Amino acid sequence: MSASYGLRNKLIDSGVLAGCVVASAWLSVGMGQDANWDLQNYHFYNPWAWWNGRIFTWDVAAAQLQTYHNALLDLPFFAVVAADWPPQAIAAANAIPAGIAAFLLYKLLGVLFTDLPRGERLLAIGCAFAIGVTSAIGIGVLGTTMNEWPLVALTMPALWLLARALVRLPHAALPRSTLLGAGFLSGLAAGLKLTAATFAVGMCLAVLLRGTWSQQAIKRSLTEAFTLGLGVLVGVAIALGPWAWQLWTYFDSPIFPYGNQWIKSPWWGEYEALARRYGPHTLEDLVLFPFRLLAPEPFFVAEVPVRDARMPTAYLLAILAGAAWWSHRFSGRPYPPVQAGVTTAWRLISIFFLTSFLLWTWQHSVYRYLLTLDLLTGALIVRLLWRLLRPGYFTGIAVVLSVLVIATTRVADWRHIEFGERWFDFSIPKVRPNALILITTSDPISMPYFPSDARHLGVENTINAPWRRTKLAVLVAETIARHVGPLYAITHPIGSGVDALLAHEVSILTETCQPIVTRMQTSPISICRVVRTGNQKH
Repeated sequence: MSASYGLRNKLIDSGVLAGCVVASAWLSVGMGQDANWDLQNYHFYNPWAWWNGRIFTWDVAAAQLQTYHNALLDLPFFAVVAADWPPQAIAAANAIPAGIAAFLLYKLLGVLFTDLPRGERLLAIGCAFAIGVTSAIGIGVLGTTMNEWPLVALTMPALWLLARALVRLPHAALPRSTLLGAGFLSGLAAGLKLTAATFAVGMCLAVLLRGTWSQQAIKRSLTEAFTLGLGVLVGVAIALGPWAWQLWTYFDSPIFPYGNQWIKSPWWGEYEALARRYGPHTLEDLVLFPFRLLAPEPFFVAEVPVRDARMPTAYLLAILAGAAWWSHRFSGRPYPPVQAGVTTAWRLISIFFLTSFLLWTWQHSVYRYLLTLDLLTGALIVRLLWRLLRPGYFTGIAVVLSVLVIATTRVADWRHIEFGERWFDFSIPKVRPNALILITTSDPISMPYFPSDARHLGVENTINAPWRRTKLAVLVAETIARHVGPLYAITHPIGSGVDALLAHEVSILTETCQPIVTRMQTSPISICRVVRTGNQKH
């Protein structure tokens, strides 16, 4: 009987996983080919340049500040494009992590709603799943190179491992293997993309704060959080270690150029590489912040229009649930009984959600980095409804609210285009051998358009400029001064960057300028011959 039951569960899981992956791939292809800003800037250039051993030495700051982001996460995309896969197949492959993350959300929901009667349990899982996987950001970044879904696909199983262990053994210490495994997965995500460190810290805080405040419980929680933290460090070391070592070797900082106000690498100024511009900046704004996520104006938390009721709905229901809890406490009316393990698991998920949200708000408030919490909003909304409503009302209201939340969603779009014969389709004027390509714009143009012997220098962009007093600027100046081959400048829009070139005693031959037409966001790009000041021969 138990063997048959276990086999049936495995078959169901296999079917759900396959369905999630196929649905994600199908939707990704239906949305068209990804053409986001970062793709044209560094998601292809970085792995190409790293794989070919040129990103730190041969080229200099070609992809602006993002040149120095860990390229490991972009290697699969680079590999399939280099292998000349059909664009539709690439779009489908890019969506596989989303399918895996959706399946793991399904597994987590099965644990969190295990205490509900069977009918309510199935409905709760269905509604929470539907809300979670259809968020404006989740659909918006599906199949793109923004790499948010691979991070969720690593963080979600970590939460599932912890929640499952708490439900099975509510009064026991979390198994060391579970803590190390969950920490390792969240550490891998943080190492691949530093924005995911928010969730690794939130997970450690959730493990630390989930228990009671007795001396014994506090001691156990400290031990568990420490063990989880060890797993995080191992994951970070594996995913970020090789890249961080190279940054340290070349630029005297393992996270160059970030944190240089403390690290003080001479290659960059002693200030923040990216100051926080988005999100709330006062206590009043913070209190109202979740409501403003309903339809934030562009550049408040995202560069593109978006409408999503998930966060405001969860926030409002949490306020109502808090008020109901106080009312029950003072009136003496009991809450419906809940399994101890489920209560502990929900406490962990709730603390993880709250602490991660606050950390995200404080660090950057960039909405797409919040995708992990977006997936959990459905679980929170449905659970809070179940706690607030009388028996008999839950089913209908949960379905209606789920439909309303999903139907009113406006998906974020960082730009898609129609599929072509190849992923990158552009024509480029021929350049002479041993060319030095001078990039004079902060727009995304660092695609490897040119022959492999050409060098790419970021003369003026988000990380370098002639008037900056950094070793990076000095290296660019020395490279231009010593170069004996032909010089070219590429820029967008046409005519920009003239002053930056003059600072290096070179100028554009305007009669040689030609366009590079692409299907990406920045097009056409201007390429021109460049000569030393006072020398108009070419």
